Amino acid sequence: MQRSPLALSLALLAAGTGASGAFAQQGLLEEVIVTAQKRSESLEDVPISMAVMGTDAMNKTGVRQMRELTEFVPNVSMTSGNDSSTAVRIRGVGATTRNIGFDTRVGMYLDGVYLGQSPAQNLDILDLERVEIARGPQGTLFGKNTVAGAINLITNRPDREFMTEVRGEYGNLDSHRVSAIVNAPLTDSIAARFSVSDNHRDGFVKNITTGTDFNERDGTSYRGQIRYEGDRVDFNLAADYLESERVSFFGEAVTDWSGTVTPDPLAPGDLEISNNVDNYEKREIWGISATADIELGRGYSLRSITAYRDTQSHRIQDSDQSAYDLLKVDYPDQYEQWSQELQFFSPEGERLQYVAGLYLYDQRATSERVPTLGSQTDVLFDTLGVPLAPFSDLFTGASLNTYGDVDTESWAAFINGTYELTDRLTLGFGARYTEEEKTVDYAMLGDVVYLGGVVPVTIAQIFGVAVGPIVDGRTTAVYRDSKSYDDFSPTLSLTYAISDNVNVYAKYSSAFKSGGFNVDFVSQNAFDNGLDFDTETVDAYEIGLKGTALEGNLRFALAGFQMTFDDYQLNQYIDLGNNLSAMTIRNAAQVKSRGFEVETTWYPSPALMLQGSVGYNDAEFEDFPGGGSSRHPDGLGADLSGNKLPLAPEWSAAFAVQHNHAIDAWNAELVTRIDWTYSDGTYTTEDNVRVAGPGGNVPYGYIDSYDVLNARIGVEAMEHWSVYLWARNLLDEEYSLNTPADFFGTIAEFPADPRTYGVEVAYTF
Repeated sequence: MQRSPLALSLALLAAGTGASGAFAQQGLLEEVIVTAQKRSESLEDVPISMAVMGTDAMNKTGVRQMRELTEFVPNVSMTSGNDSSTAVRIRGVGATTRNIGFDTRVGMYLDGVYLGQSPAQNLDILDLERVEIARGPQGTLFGKNTVAGAINLITNRPDREFMTEVRGEYGNLDSHRVSAIVNAPLTDSIAARFSVSDNHRDGFVKNITTGTDFNERDGTSYRGQIRYEGDRVDFNLAADYLESERVSFFGEAVTDWSGTVTPDPLAPGDLEISNNVDNYEKREIWGISATADIELGRGYSLRSITAYRDTQSHRIQDSDQSAYDLLKVDYPDQYEQWSQELQFFSPEGERLQYVAGLYLYDQRATSERVPTLGSQTDVLFDTLGVPLAPFSDLFTGASLNTYGDVDTESWAAFINGTYELTDRLTLGFGARYTEEEKTVDYAMLGDVVYLGGVVPVTIAQIFGVAVGPIVDGRTTAVYRDSKSYDDFSPTLSLTYAISDNVNVYAKYSSAFKSGGFNVDFVSQNAFDNGLDFDTETVDAYEIGLKGTALEGNLRFALAGFQMTFDDYQLNQYIDLGNNLSAMTIRNAAQVKSRGFEVETTWYPSPALMLQGSVGYNDAEFEDFPGGGSSRHPDGLGADLSGNKLPLAPEWSAAFAVQHNHAIDAWNAELVTRIDWTYSDGTYTTEDNVRVAGPGGNVPYGYIDSYDVLNARIGVEAMEHWSVYLWARNLLDEEYSLNTPADFFGTIAEFPADPRTYGVEVAYTF
């Protein structure tokens, strides 16, 4: 459903963002307090393009996972389908980290603690006070791997009032979710809070080979906190745990397993696949943190955040995506990290205010890839043109394994503050210095099959990856290396108060994404030339206008930006020959992202709220010679300068209408809410192609624009109970989120969720 971006922009300019979610019953917008700059500040005073969704907005929109929340924020997205390779993108820039040697571009934080790599990012939403999404580089305050932005999840801390909340939800696809929160004061100075949620939904993509439904949801989350509030010390000990085990989804094949026949003759229908293996995905994520806020006297204070986190991800995938027993891959990964942050705060209310700090971080990541050949390798060999079909039985069960460890040690010192030059003009400043060392220990071990007991054939050679000498009956390619990185990331801003309610600002910011290693299947040439890639840096400029109007009933924010990335790290499928490909990371020369965001929230009356936002983003490879893959019309090494970044829509928008009607007899309100979101069409690969396959007749490399309507209607009794009917994708819009190709060249697509609906009941006492 194509719409004019200009018309869309004008239509939404006077309506707001699905972002703030903070409002008063009398219709006046309440002040939104954020901590994106480490200290508590009003949203209007922070020179950052930000979206903020609070508890009430999350309940009203019915979001249950971080992936769903990002749908309501223009110029922000999170990939769908599986959780072990989630990619968050802000302003067209993001990264998926299936490779443990490749970091994210958007840092996600839970109460100030870095959550780590991709498997830890699509969390279930559980007892959050608010979510802050800061667009643009956040290197000064958050350090490495925030070149595109940062997402802060702030939980509800224990307080001194007893409270219990229970929620239950049931819907189609046998979806059900139950959650509970208990807050209890234990003494005059100690309180505890515990929350839990269990979330399940059947899949909607039928595997006709096994009868299993793919893309289900199944996860349980826990969080516990205990807090001590003394005269000069506020100490909070928190722990969280998530376990998810489900039949995952890696795309619906639209061709046969080799990418040469369309549609897949074994599963020609929509939402059908023909895998002989049910894809499996399990995540176990937990962490513990201790946060101490200490008053030092004379207005100075100190905050200490000590944390440990552990993320384990395990998936089993049918790599040929077909009913043939060709290749199954086992992917176990684990990340262990420890961090310590100290923040020193100057007194509030002075002309000069600042926070200075020290940050220490240590991570050990381990990875293993175990691809195993199946019982029908004769089909595989015939298609690849390898003359080994008569010997196929000898290859059943043969494997090509990778083992990798990447250790990261990092420290940083930073300062960020403001100085009031005049009563209306404020200078913002900041700087961060980081040193980091990464060490890799990696090996690819491949079986050797002897034909006639004499002639050796290596699995590595068949698949076109690095071989290495034969040791103990296996090819052994070993790589060890260590790299050091350092970076200085400054920021500078000027904010001018046009009036007591309106600010305008201009800002320069910078950040870096550390280099790393290609800890994955790579070609012999890549292995011989070294598996490392360079650091990526970004310089960004932003201007913005923020404020409130109409006696506090209208909040608005406008921001224009330009971000320039040098040595942009690219995770791209590289041709291995024989129609095979592997993910390889390299540095593109330069990427530029420019655009704007407009966001407003307006109460025309105390009972009616309008929210809306629109984002425009032009993200392209400014300079990328030799970047083309085998799917580019000009072949390998084509110049991609001027091409659009993949999965970076130019236009995105969100609009919401909420009406509250008083039911005096019940001391309640009838609440009706409609949310509409829009995303422009976008390329899905760097090559910017729209078709592939034999004769270029298979749609591939581009997804069309789409818009989605969500709705909720229900009754809320003041502070006690609520009942809602809800629907997501109410009009059952059929659209795709991605069109990838895999190792063998199978072309697949990720269909979006169909219409889902149900009922939700909540009670608070």
